Amino acid sequence: MQRKTVLDTAETARILGERLPPALPVSVRVSPRAKGIVLRMLPGQGLEVVTPAGVPVQFLAQAVEARRGWIARMFERLAAEGGVPGEAPALPRPERLVLTAFGRQWRLSYLLKDRPGCALAPRGPGELVVSGAVGDPAAVAAALAGFCRDKAGELLRPALAAASRETGLAYTAVTIRAQRTRWGSCTARGRVSLNYTIAFLPWELCRLVLIHELCHTVELNHSPRFWAVLERHIPGCRELDARLNAARHYLPLWLAGTAATADPP
Repeated sequence: MQRKTVLDTAETARILGERLPPALPVSVRVSPRAKGIVLRMLPGQGLEVVTPAGVPVQFLAQAVEARRGWIARMFERLAAEGGVPGEAPALPRPERLVLTAFGRQWRLSYLLKDRPGCALAPRGPGELVVSGAVGDPAAVAAALAGFCRDKAGELLRPALAAASRETGLAYTAVTIRAQRTRWGSCTARGRVSLNYTIAFLPWELCRLVLIHELCHTVELNHSPRFWAVLERHIPGCRELDARLNAARHYLPLWLAGTAATADPP
């Protein structure tokens, strides 16, 4: 019986990396559960090639070559958000801010100044300049988070009011916060609290959070009665809720050190 060749993952990664941008790290992982070759772009790690055992290197190279366009697009996105690792930790300085739920975005530029912290100021239509200690990732992230929280509040308050009119579910007050453990919450007195980061989600997931919290004004727990109320207002809400459980990847990379990604409401 011929002995089975064990894939040298490090050497294979080097070979595949020669076909890709030099700044993009490549890793290869052999998985006994993989049914085919899978390419994954991982923030902070680069391109991961997952392969079943026994796949020749040339087949992996063909898979990478076939997805070159997708790899290039994802690489540009990671680079724009500071998610491509290098020899030193990448600075999370994005080229733009995007509040996906509301289709709002701003281009970003950076200006180094000898001062603590960072500040944002408008430079033109849809453009912001970040000035100050722009080499400090924490200072940049704090400034971006403050801006996004204010803008998200301006957009989420009327969105919740519109959802209230749509559903007929009334609330007494709303606050916009940087909640560390939840997308939103609601008290027995109908006070709704929203995590501003839901503005980074697709609109259908953002809307789900809004109406989810409004439904808590009549059903405070997650009983079958609660889900029946939510289903009346959002048919198929269980499927959307499952998407919300895995929605962390919609949050920008620079946000990691400022507000923890949230759990479902």
